[in-house]
Amino acid sequence: MTTRRQTLRRTLRLPLSLGRRLPALSADVSRGGFQAELPQVFMPGSKVHGFFLVGEQEVAFRGTVAWAEAGNPQLSLYSRIGVAFDALPEGLSSLLAAQDRRPKKLKARAKK
Repeated sequence: MTTRRQTLRRTLRLPLSLGRRLPALSADVSRGGFQAELPQVFMPGSKVHGFFLVGEQEVAFRGTVAWAEAGNPQLSLYSRIGVAFDALPEGLSSLLAAQDRRPKKLKARAKK
């Protein structure tokens, strides 16, 4: 079953660390959470904490794994997880506000 998103998601590739031990990369970030690509997979419902690296600043977060999709190491495919924030990290609100001000790109329509 799919769920309806409550916040706008933006493609935002940020390096992050889970528990200061596991490096990962965000695929998208919103005010409600983020999707990450990483070598390991977490069970849905797991509590996670870590930080995003925004420029030179570490922005700490806490959240809960909402969904997970296992990767395939033989095919060099990373696992993906969706994390819902417990609270919006303070350092991300200004970054997301700046992203919201950017014009949205429109796809060119094919001429008939």
